[in-house]
Amino acid sequence: MSVEHELEQLLHDRFEITPADFAAALRHLPASRPWAATLTETEAHLLDDVDFPEDRDAFVAAGAEIAGNAAHLAVTAFTAEEVASGLGIGASRVRQKRLAGELWAIPDGQTWIFPILQFETGDNGGPARQVRGLDQVLKALPGNLHPIAVAGFLRTPQPDLFHDRPMTPIEWLRGGGDIDRAVTAAAAVDWYTA
Repeated sequence: MSVEHELEQLLHDRFEITPADFAAALRHLPASRPWAATLTETEAHLLDDVDFPEDRDAFVAAGAEIAGNAAHLAVTAFTAEEVASGLGIGASRVRQKRLAGELWAIPDGQTWIFPILQFETGDNGGPARQVRGLDQVLKALPGNLHPIAVAGFLRTPQPDLFHDRPMTPIEWLRGGGDIDRAVTAAAAVDWYTA
């Protein structure tokens, strides 16, 4: 099997994306600058002593995972026109909700796209409505979060959202959970040390 074919298969299996989608996601990631995170020799020895050596493969794998997940968010996202049509509102109202932080949008060149994760979908696969209360949760998140961080939060069980087990914010809201508790969970995350 050629490397190109294997890459295409892996991207499809792991992220449900094409090589072109992956390349588009890579264009949006910052360039790697290893010199910007250079450790002093003493710091490097401390990390080596506790069996925490440098691992270039792990760095590459993490970058590939982020790019793959970002590409998946992008290729499954709805356009502003699809959101306006599905929610029964005008394009200007979609823009207002995006600017107010009520709709989660990702820049895509000269336009914005809206991740599917935040919507209930209709029979046609398009957005039918936003997940109940998610607009309030989104407003509680820092506005400068990377899309992968937002998706990670929405898909990660939170200890404050518990009903027989910790639930993700999306599960919690879709299951009729208290919106204020989901907002509190969003506001409680320490985004800078997590």
